[in-house]
Amino acid sequence: MKRAIVIILVLILVAGGGLGGLIMLGIVPNPFNPKIPVKPLTAAEKAAKDLEEKNRFKPPLAAYQMFKMPDMVIPVIINGQSQRHVLLTARVVGNSASDKTFITDNMSRFQDAVLNDLVPYFQNYFPMHDTLDAVEIKTRLIKHSKDIFGAHAKDVLLMNVFEQSVGRIQ
Repeated sequence: MKRAIVIILVLILVAGGGLGGLIMLGIVPNPFNPKIPVKPLTAAEKAAKDLEEKNRFKPPLAAYQMFKMPDMVIPVIINGQSQRHVLLTARVVGNSASDKTFITDNMSRFQDAVLNDLVPYFQNYFPMHDTLDAVEIKTRLIKHSKDIFGAHAKDVLLMNVFEQSVGRIQ
């Protein structure tokens, strides 16, 4: 008798699991969730739905190609003395693997443009501010990447940016 009960319970378990799997896959219609008729959308709802669809994230079709920019130490020179250093780590995001040679060949030009822009920027920025503005730094990096690499660069990924005081710790 005990064997028969165990066999029946196992059969119910297997049948229930199989039926649940078929319902989840959509092969068998779900008897607990009947189809609810869809009401027509108004013009405003349709426009909102179209806008939402337009702004929805579309994943890339291939992996991004990232090219490492060598870590940069940018001196902050105020009144003729190096007051701080800003350490910068970034990656240039290319459109495809074919852009590798162009980006790697022009990486030194990109670094030079970044240094020529950020040294005077920090010289004027730090007397009025205490913290770094990562959004502004990224905007400047993207501008320089578009100037140097053109259509070969898609974006610049700012990995790390922080400042370090020069001199004794007080």
